[in-house]
Order: sequence, then structure tokens, then C-alpha cells
Amino acid sequence: MTYYYQHIRTPLGLLTAIVNDDALVSLSFTDSKDYYTSWHKLEQHSQLVQISTHPIINQIALELEAYFHGYCSKFKTPIDYVIGTPFQQRVWKALQTLSYGECVTYGDIAVAIGKPKSVRAVASAIGQNPLSIIIPCHRVLRKDGQLGGFNSGLNRKMRLLALERQYYSS
Repeated sequence: MTYYYQHIRTPLGLLTAIVNDDALVSLSFTDSKDYYTSWHKLEQHSQLVQISTHPIINQIALELEAYFHGYCSKFKTPIDYVIGTPFQQRVWKALQTLSYGECVTYGDIAVAIGKPKSVRAVASAIGQNPLSIIIPCHRVLRKDGQLGGFNSGLNRKMRLLALERQYYSS
């Protein structure tokens, strides 16, 4: 299988979108902590080819632009988990159920997936999220309400939360 990638400029920095023929499989800031780890995991499965245009990348680029301008509250680009353990994928799917602007704790996600004592494992899975913004790991806070970690930087996490409060809070 071949994966295709393209860089997308956003107000928070450069993202790399990676797709297969049917779905978005990775969306990462190029300076995130695990950028090259995810890249190498995908490279193990197939060839990565840079392209200038792809319908799925075009779709996510338009949705991201709308998101950053307050016009997109739900992403419709198809996604596919081609990396990640079954546990990680359960965590990522739980994150997708969060509403825009809704913040939860790592413990809340652990309870939501039926593993209330697995808070550290949940935090680890969240830190390895392959689809930044689309899977809204930025909405997860520590139990004391503080920001906690974010592999794309706490400044980005604060800006994403502020953006969602501005446009999507009731």
C-alpha cells in the first residue's frame, strides 16, 4: 500500500496530512514530539509519497481552514486507524465523542472506555494520538483542571482550547 502526504499551513504551524486511498491516517504538527515516530511506523507498512493534491487532503485542508475561522464544529473527513494498539484506538475513539469546547480529564476517558484504573495508560495513548485536532486530545486536562501534557506543545493546546471557547461554547 502507498500512503500520500502533503503539508498544510495553519495558524498554529505546519501540519503533515498522510492519507491512503480512502482516508486520513495521520495529521501531525511537523514539530510535535512524536512526529518522526509516527512517520516511521507508517513507513514500515508502505511507501510514503509526497503529492501536490489529493481529494482527502484537500477536504481536511478546507475543514481545518473552516475550523480555525470558527465555521467547522465537526470534521467529516474519513479517518482510518492504521497504527495503534486496540487499547489506543479505544481511547482515540472515546476522544472523538467529545463535543467542541468540552473538556474532560484523563480519568474521565479511562471511565468512558471501561478501564477506570488505567489513567496512566490512557494518558500515554492520548500522547500518541495520530490525528491531531481531528481526535481532540487537546480537550483532555489533568484532574486538577490544569493543562497537563500535549505532544504538540502546551501553547498550541491553550490556543486550541481558546479557539473552541470563542466559537463553540454555549
